[in-house]
Order: sequence, then structure tokens, then C-alpha cells
Amino acid sequence: MLRRKFLFKICVVGDGGVGKSTMVKRLITGKYIEQKITIGADLSTYYTNIDDDEIILQLWDFAGERRFQFFLPNYSRGVKGCLLCYDVGRRASFERLYRWYDIIDKTNNPIFVLVGCKNDLGEEKKVITQKDAEIFQNENSINMFIETSSKTGHNIKDLFTHLAIKIYHQEKEKI
Repeated sequence: MLRRKFLFKICVVGDGGVGKSTMVKRLITGKYIEQKITIGADLSTYYTNIDDDEIILQLWDFAGERRFQFFLPNYSRGVKGCLLCYDVGRRASFERLYRWYDIIDKTNNPIFVLVGCKNDLGEEKKVITQKDAEIFQNENSINMFIETSSKTGHNIKDLFTHLAIKIYHQEKEKI
């Protein structure tokens, strides 16, 4: 059987320090590796299979600092998926998601996922409730919502697997 390859560009965005780079490193290496601040953008590649096809996720991990945001409109062209990330223990990171959402180029109808990072903090340190996330998700027609932990690995692989499957089916309909 002929095996096809699909390359999907994914943007990973959110404020600095929410755990974007650590999440990507956890996916790629399977280990928790603390990260220093991202300058501009980091590019990683993740390979998986769906049905008999090879899926390549090209992960564009964007710096969360305001001074780098001018890159994002151009670099987000052609994205098939976008992870809107926030720290479940920092309300300000959640409130700024509206700005991140508005910056992303939506020309290609990307699949958006709302990602609550640092789920391992525990309920007592969480300041963003699931209800808060669901409201944001509904207001912005976000396709998925998931909470993750790079420390424990909770939901990291599931997040990228579900995103890849959604994009794959969306793109396959165009063929």
C-alpha cells in the first residue's frame, strides 16, 4: 500500500513562562527538561502515524515575550493547528489568550486547542477553573480543551495525537 506523508505546521503560543517549550520538549524527548526563555521561535518536529500515513508535525514554539509578537502574524501563515497555552496558576496568562488568539492567521481555518499547562500544581494553586476555560472555548469556537503537565507527562502525547487526528481528517477531506 502506498504510504503518504503529511506535514502539518503547528503554532504553540502563549505568555512567557507558561510551559510551552517544556511541553514540546516533553513530547519530543519523553522527559521533563526545564527550559530557558525562548528567543523568537524554536522549531521542533514530531512524527506519528495515522492509518497508513506518516504525519509530521512541525512545531513552531513562539516566544511569549511581547517584543517578539510582531513575528507571529507572518510566521503563523499556513498553520493547520494552534495551541493556545496558559498557566493554570496565573490568571494574567489566561486573560491574555484573547490577544494571542487575535494574532494568529486564520486563513487556513486552523484547529485551535486551549491548553492549560502545569496541571500538576494541584487544585489549591489553580486559579483558572475548567468553567473559565470552557467559556473562553465557547466564545472563540475553540475545537478542543485539555490540561497538561510537562512534569508528569499528563496528557502531553494525547494532546498532540488528538490534534494530529483532527487536522489529518480535515485535510484528507480536501483531497
